[in-house]
Amino acid sequence: MSGVRLTVGIGALLVAGLLAACGGGDAQPAGTSRNVHAAHVAAAAPSPSPTRTPPSSPAEAALRLEALVGQHSILAADMMRARIRTDDDLTQAANAALGKNTKDMGAVLEPVIGAAGVRQFEPLWSQHVSLFFNYARGLATKDRKVQQDTRRQLIRYEDRLAQFFVAGSRGRLDRRTAIAAVREHVDQLLDGADAYAKGDREPSARLYRDAYAHSFALGDAVARALLPDSVGAELDEPGMRLRTALTRLLGEHVALVVATMRATVADTADQPSLADAVNGNTQDLAGAIDALFGAAAAKGFQELWADHVDQLMAYARAVAEHDPAGQDRARRALQGFEQAFATFLDAATEHRLGQPALAQAFVMHDRMLLAQVDAYGAKDYTQAHELSYQTYDEMFTVSGRLATAIGSTVARRLPTGGSETGGGGMAGQVGDH
Repeated sequence: MSGVRLTVGIGALLVAGLLAACGGGDAQPAGTSRNVHAAHVAAAAPSPSPTRTPPSSPAEAALRLEALVGQHSILAADMMRARIRTDDDLTQAANAALGKNTKDMGAVLEPVIGAAGVRQFEPLWSQHVSLFFNYARGLATKDRKVQQDTRRQLIRYEDRLAQFFVAGSRGRLDRRTAIAAVREHVDQLLDGADAYAKGDREPSARLYRDAYAHSFALGDAVARALLPDSVGAELDEPGMRLRTALTRLLGEHVALVVATMRATVADTADQPSLADAVNGNTQDLAGAIDALFGAAAAKGFQELWADHVDQLMAYARAVAEHDPAGQDRARRALQGFEQAFATFLDAATEHRLGQPALAQAFVMHDRMLLAQVDAYGAKDYTQAHELSYQTYDEMFTVSGRLATAIGSTVARRLPTGGSETGGGGMAGQVGDH
């Protein structure tokens, strides 16, 4: 588990912009310029939230655990950043989302470790969330003693959590490896918070991405340790590796776009570094398209997707400036993107997904992103986190549908071998992030 990083597999080529692919809903833009927040939230956020369908197989449960551990990293980093900025309401909303994430992990693990195991896991996992919260408090108040004491507590925690996974693995995971992996997870989040507190925004943004990638891989390693060896073999099959890559980059796309839009609204100093991180994610996706479809397709993707990101940020700026006309302009521009990108991806998958369904999916994806930043701008942080949580969560379903469509299109080129860097296939051509 130590140092494990997932490779961006060949399936990464089509992940961006498909977060709500094949999702239902009205394709018309929500709201009016007079009441953007209320209208977008009403259109985009079903209430109550839909119940997640249980995993249909042990391998799907493993994939879901990967996604949830990756999401935990993002939520923890966001909570610590808010705490460092002494934004108490935002901190509490992020902390509540972390609680939901922990419960969701417990639900995925229960068929494997049982109800008694979940009763052990949830408070143990919640403990390190509490310690992250306390460490960020020490950074906010510049209290070195709090920081040092919390780091010592986390060292003890790392040993306990690692031992929990070792016990559940029935000999498939050794203690030293488990401790190293948990320690790296903790250290990346603490180092990211340290950099953020010092005002070192670029290193902090890099660690934001690195911690997500490592946490996603940590989820994979834990799943392989707890589930039978046959599940690990299934996860190494080309179609599942493809789905893993899709799920991972979909999650990163959502996390980075949401963070950058919010930084734009709040006019925080970390907006430029987060924008660079979004660009890095886009370049990774374009590189994957290049590996599969060639330079011309990669260029077309990057131009389309860059325009999409630009309009999302234009909308966020208009929210910050209370500019309804600017919001309307950005929304109209996004409608053009939704049609163009749907056409691009429909052609790439040889019409296996269908342009109309894809276009509607992009409408819903953008609507969710706009709605969460409307809520954030209105300081309704609970609603903003619920919307972003739903947006991230939807990528799990999407990854399965996309993996099927892409796999049918390019089956002969799917990667083979393990999910770690250097695992084979086209990993070397596509790159790490």
